[in-house]
Amino acid sequence: MDKPDYGIAEKCITIRKRSKRGEFITEEEHQLCGRLCDKYREWYMDTEHRVFNETVPFGSGARR
Repeated sequence: MDKPDYGIAEKCITIRKRSKRGEFITEEEHQLCGRLCDKYREWYMDTEHRVFNETVPFGSGARR
């Protein structure tokens, strides 16, 4: 599976987690994640579980 460099991948995941929590993300951050989704679709989809699990509210038993 093709995936982005570690640093840029972690940045994208951090942005996605902030967005999921309802925090503000800039247009540039949004575009970065969009470009990575387009270029590394399989990697992006594989990280959905991580983003979900790392943003579940404290005390929640929800997991993917």
